[in-house]
Amino acid sequence: MASNNDNEGGNDTIQQVYMRITQKMQDCQKQLAQIEAQISTNQRETRLAALTKREIEGLDNSVPLYKSMGKMFIQESKDDLLKDIAESAKDAQTIIDALEKKQKFVKRDLDDATGNLRDIIQSAQSKAK
Repeated sequence: MASNNDNEGGNDTIQQVYMRITQKMQDCQKQLAQIEAQISTNQRETRLAALTKREIEGLDNSVPLYKSMGKMFIQESKDDLLKDIAESAKDAQTIIDALEKKQKFVKRDLDDATGNLRDIIQSAQSKAK
């Protein structure tokens, strides 16, 4: 009878570990989804900056150019506008690089949790036999 209580205690421990690991896996999957959305947004911003730069470079220097500032537009020189576009593209690329590093870390955590879950299930199945 004592061994039956020990077995139930072991099952409770396994169940608690199982719950923690599945929660960690869910958290990692949510983080990955958020990171992928942020990467996508910044990649879109980079592509938009490249397209805008290409269009502006094709314009003559005598063409007046305007930059949006809230609800108004401010006239800027072609060089200043190109510099701002290059800076925003560089910032977006820096963010993308940081997010990709974070994504690798979270994927590694997810892989570790998946492996741990697999190990727990296998040990529980071997104990059941």
